[in-house]
Amino acid sequence: MIACVYEDGASVFVEPVITGLSEVARRRRVDLAGVCLDHVLEREGVSFPGISTVYVLPCESLLERTGDDLVTVLGEVFPKAVTANGLTAHRLCNSRVDLDERLIERGIPVPETLLTSSAEEARDFVKKYEHAILREPRTLGAGGGTVVFCDEAGTLVGETRGRRYVMELADGGIGRRLEHGVMSYPPPFLLQRLITRVGRRGVLSPAPVLRGFVVDDHVPFWVESYQDRVRRPSDFLLVPGMGANRRFIQVVSDEADKLVRRVAKVVGSDVAAVDLIRSDSGYVVLDVVTDGPSMIIDRSFKRLPDFRDAFDLDLHIGELLVARVAESGMGYSS
Repeated sequence: MIACVYEDGASVFVEPVITGLSEVARRRRVDLAGVCLDHVLEREGVSFPGISTVYVLPCESLLERTGDDLVTVLGEVFPKAVTANGLTAHRLCNSRVDLDERLIERGIPVPETLLTSSAEEARDFVKKYEHAILREPRTLGAGGGTVVFCDEAGTLVGETRGRRYVMELADGGIGRRLEHGVMSYPPPFLLQRLITRVGRRGVLSPAPVLRGFVVDDHVPFWVESYQDRVRRPSDFLLVPGMGANRRFIQVVSDEADKLVRRVAKVVGSDVAAVDLIRSDSGYVVLDVVTDGPSMIIDRSFKRLPDFRDAFDLDLHIGELLVARVAESGMGYSS
């Protein structure tokens, strides 16, 4: 039997995902059920030894509150199960700092990045690269952030979702504050070089972002995020749900294919979505998610005009989970 675990706050989002995975499992005569981890934590001593495979859906808030305790509990509740995308992988993908450190340790390229508590160092980084992205240290894998740059007067400016304001990088404080067009931003500052490409007549344009969906060391399909027209700096943030267009890509390079499969192994997950962008030196990794909140957006592919079953993410994940049940030898349902 397969258990899809999630936190209570994500139930409305994961229900259609569990339904899709259940349909795949049912066709293979395998039982699949959703398990709310909040309810499991409320009951001491509960155990499901009949579960052979666990798939982790969004539980980021719960994992942040409980940390290693949740990892331990999951092993106690499902003592015989193999996890396709464990909590450790989820936690790694939710911390941009930890994720970048892991990727760099394994020799995987990422954009030039600075993590600092010094406002002066942060401003120097922006001046060096002209444009940078100010990101949150904790990420849900959805990209985004604030594009920061210096205007003609040398003032540090930030823009996100089409809103522009003066950036005041504070030396201390708690929480961001926007007053009278000035955004006060406390440390730490996580800055990433904004990678662009040069179009016709030397005009900068957003570099397309490739997302490869890795399932069991295979990439069943790719999606490209791109922008048709650029009207403002924040249009360079190719974020689904914030104006970026998306399309399926039929052919990618061997370099890209090998890189995303390697990244999935490095984060320790059989299922991962890996975002790549091409820099001057080749592909670099922007984001990695393992069925966190942002991948709920990827289920909307079914509304695209060129959608086919080959692009059904839950079909591929469901087949992986069923295969794990067969490997466990714990049998099929009657």
